Amino acid sequence: TIPNLMLIQVLDWIQNRKATLAMLCKSTVARKILAYAWQSNYCIKTCKIYNIEAPKHFEASVDACLLVISVSSSSRNTVCMVYDSLNHKSPSITIGYQQCRLVANVKTFEQYKHLVSRGKQRCNWRSGIKHDCSRIMELRKEQRLYRNGLGELVDLEDTFLYPMLKSSDLAKGPPFNSLKRMLVTQRIVGESTSRIKDIAPKTWKYLNEHADLLNRRASSIYRNRPRFSIFGVGDYSFAPWKVGISGFYKDLSFRIVGSVEEKPVMLDDTCCFVACKNEDEAIHLEELLNSEVAKDFFSCFIFWDAKRPITTNLLGSLDINALAKELGRPAWKTEEVHKQGQFVFST
Repeated sequence: TIPNLMLIQVLDWIQNRKATLAMLCKSTVARKILAYAWQSNYCIKTCKIYNIEAPKHFEASVDACLLVISVSSSSRNTVCMVYDSLNHKSPSITIGYQQCRLVANVKTFEQYKHLVSRGKQRCNWRSGIKHDCSRIMELRKEQRLYRNGLGELVDLEDTFLYPMLKSSDLAKGPPFNSLKRMLVTQRIVGESTSRIKDIAPKTWKYLNEHADLLNRRASSIYRNRPRFSIFGVGDYSFAPWKVGISGFYKDLSFRIVGSVEEKPVMLDDTCCFVACKNEDEAIHLEELLNSEVAKDFFSCFIFWDAKRPITTNLLGSLDINALAKELGRPAWKTEEVHKQGQFVFST
């Protein structure tokens, strides 16, 4: 999608001229404008971002800036100096467009660009399960019963209930809360949910009693799907071990997540994770990802004021075996393979 059509239109108007655009805007908008301009090969001579204390000057709780872009008919500069305020004479950091991606720190990127994945993904990052109805699909265990988000105490079979962690749980770190449960209605996206009726009749009754809330889920991804569908689910969701991270918190801490009561732990869609086949594999991966080199690499791309600063695309940009080599550690050789609906691995 094209960010802020008005600013893009102004940039179009001043192309092939000697001109300067200066605009107050959100910091996220400024970066989207620059990324779009760089991707589109706009002629940019220089660009600067001056951070502004929006709460102080505008009584607005947003990250704002003054974006200044100078154009010419021939220059194609792909870096932008960022200043802490309008009064600062020297930039605090330089962002840019390198190897077809927006970079949060050009200097650090130059140091670690050899770790960028070249397409051989040995570390397959996933987002957690998306259901968009936490009041019904997320419950808390109370002895032999479960309490949902409506405050109802319900009696359900354990068959489709799995231990779960949210983004806040991963951010806090272990020991994790073992009482939360997620109702997982499918093993793969699009699978029929009618089998629940025969396997777990109390669960089926519960879902039907709250069908009005589930049917009102706004996202178009639920249209023309089986009743009570979820998304972001697959064989990888049921892996016995995972290495996960919160997508929202300003913390590059990766956590090992094992099974609880012999059932795999589900992560919600605010989390990112890699499925592992055993504890040793998870420990190895966690150690690699929590290294200072890995954190410096990821910091090259993270803008902490973004709504969701950590994504699967960001995490997948790291070549995990190049990182292992950098650290003098054994390669993380696992590759995810799907075969006949089972979660298996090849090495």
